[in-house]
Amino acid sequence: MARSGGGRHLRKETMDTILQEPTWLAVQRDLGHDVADLSGPGWRAGAVLQRRRVGSFLYCPYGPVVAEPGALPAALTALTGEARRAGAWFLRLEPMPAGDGLEPGRGRDVAELREVLAARGARISPSDVQPRRTRLIDLRRPPEDLLAGMTGSIRTIYRNGHKKGLAVEASSDPADIAILLGFLELTASRKGIRTHPERYLRQVAATLMPRDAAKLYITRQHGTPVCAALVYDSATVRTFAHAAVPAQHRRLRPNQPLIVQAMLDARARGQHAADLFGIAPTDDPSHPWAGFTAFKRSFGGIDVAHTGTWDLPVRSAAYGLYRQARSTLDASRQGERRVRRALAAARSSARPAGSPAS
Repeated sequence: MARSGGGRHLRKETMDTILQEPTWLAVQRDLGHDVADLSGPGWRAGAVLQRRRVGSFLYCPYGPVVAEPGALPAALTALTGEARRAGAWFLRLEPMPAGDGLEPGRGRDVAELREVLAARGARISPSDVQPRRTRLIDLRRPPEDLLAGMTGSIRTIYRNGHKKGLAVEASSDPADIAILLGFLELTASRKGIRTHPERYLRQVAATLMPRDAAKLYITRQHGTPVCAALVYDSATVRTFAHAAVPAQHRRLRPNQPLIVQAMLDARARGQHAADLFGIAPTDDPSHPWAGFTAFKRSFGGIDVAHTGTWDLPVRSAAYGLYRQARSTLDASRQGERRVRRALAAARSSARPAGSPAS
């Protein structure tokens, strides 16, 4: 796929998401995808061609990144041309204002980006790919202030976890991703859900860790892993991307000291923010994500809204067919998920009393 550019480009340090950095494009390339790295005055866009049997599209995760909303139309024009050359039916976009996400006035810029998208004929995607809302913690404060913004129970387990034999370490060895993969498999089996394929996470680790763009944090109890989390690092933001705690270790709360230590390490690296990566799109207490949203808020910080995922048709008639096919597929997947959850619940209820959970 082609590259284009010219004019004033956005510097790497103005971008708050690793998903728009060359390192992430390297991950996608190593996974076998065609990628495009486009830029122009006041904008930059890294995009991945997603080939599908029905409806290939050019996907720009948390991008394009723009210095101001007025730069978005030029980015859309360039991306549309790239999509046509690649034979894509549509663009899938998540435009972002440049910065670490903590800037005053960011909400206004997000609203303007949505207006530009609608004016260009974009439609809200059937579902968000990346989270529409997230929780950001400002790391540009003294460590004691960061801890003060957390709940008392988190501070206690961070300071006294060693009494339970807990110790947190950070690894840059791609082979250690096997620890997280094992925990994720246990979680998926217990909850009846799907996680990222093993090949995907192994490749992410193999590509990013040697570039100092990812680390695996591990909490051990007396040397045995009891929790793991994979974080991604851009110049300004540490993103908590994947994590798992086996059910039998949850009472230890090993993820809490892990998150605190990873935040403090990010601050020491000079990063501005920790992104806990995804909270519920609404404050409805019945939302399926309400529980882990409350957990993430317990570390302090602020809620930050993103533009959300939008589709911009390149071939309008073909895109209409795609939406029809997607509606049918979504209905089928919902039924499949209900079956998986029912089976997981049945397995759980059939477990003998006192037997360990996964």
